Amino acid sequence: MSYLALNLMLMVVWMFLSDGGIGGLLVGFAVGYLVLVLARPFVGGHSYVRALPGALWLLVVFAFELVRASLRLAWDVLRPRPNFEPAFIRLEATDLSPLQTVLFSALVSLTPGSVAVDIDDSSDALYVHALYAQDAERARDNMRMFARLIRRASGAPVPGRRAG
Repeated sequence: MSYLALNLMLMVVWMFLSDGGIGGLLVGFAVGYLVLVLARPFVGGHSYVRALPGALWLLVVFAFELVRASLRLAWDVLRPRPNFEPAFIRLEATDLSPLQTVLFSALVSLTPGSVAVDIDDSSDALYVHALYAQDAERARDNMRMFARLIRRASGAPVPGRRAG
């Protein structure tokens, strides 16, 4: 049984033991996660324990970037002279799996002001058209942040930390 399914099962048990509702579901999910964290030495699940906070952090950061980029683009569209300097940017995706690369390109494309144009299979590179490429290296670093968060959300160990 997957650890997500076990966590969901513990969530449902908690909901039945408590008063229910959305709050009960959220608390039940958190309690189930805590049980899995404490039982990790006995039942395993190291990657799930690492992946869940990473996935939640990816959602939070993406939501923040989505709002920030939307406001910036809306402001520039309403200005008489927009501050656009479009360019194509090449991003290396050699450390991402094919599924992670697709998720990476989707997140980049969903962020206003950038769109993934092509994925080069031979060199594992992603080509992105960005409206704000005044500083191409800064734009590249902002997009690489999504790749790091995707790796973290997949349960990969965080660099500089001890695995386990």
